[in-house]
Amino acid sequence: MDHAGEGRWYILNTLTQFEKRVSEALQRQINLDDPAVPIFEVQYPVEKTVEKRNGKTRTVERKFFPGYVFVRMKLYTNENEDNLQNSRDLNENVWNFLQGIRGISRIGGEMSEEDVALWISKPGAEKATPLPTARPQFNVGDQVEIVDGPFTGFKAVVMAIDVERGFLQVEIQVFQRPTPVELEYGQVEKIVE
Repeated sequence: MDHAGEGRWYILNTLTQFEKRVSEALQRQINLDDPAVPIFEVQYPVEKTVEKRNGKTRTVERKFFPGYVFVRMKLYTNENEDNLQNSRDLNENVWNFLQGIRGISRIGGEMSEEDVALWISKPGAEKATPLPTARPQFNVGDQVEIVDGPFTGFKAVVMAIDVERGFLQVEIQVFQRPTPVELEYGQVEKIVE
């Protein structure tokens, strides 16, 4: 059944790492197409990036909005009426269904039309294609900690960035001497002070 234009978009706050589980539970309900629980669409915006670690390349999902899932539903029975400010009748079936999904911490609120246009992708756009390389999140001069490889636990300073190859040139202290080391993006984490 086509439910285009029905309901309104809402933000669901989720527990950390529960975004995918919540969106899958909502999608199962959408597939049932149960008129008693009018949920029409769910969006869990992610992008797929390629990450190199230990010399191996793998595709990873990165969340655009960690801790949030967007859902189009009829949370109120009189939602399509013009005068919503004075009276809203909560749809108990939808409310109880949402309360039963493990991982939803609260309903964050209704989204404006501008928010929907800005944050919600067009149908089919949620299946992103892998990027050729991971995007660097480092700048020259950044303090980093090595989290993978033989120098794990060492602190370093970024000296140069090779975007094409996906490597950083960092400088570490070995026996109180500055030593240049070339590492992949995934082998270091930025130190936030």
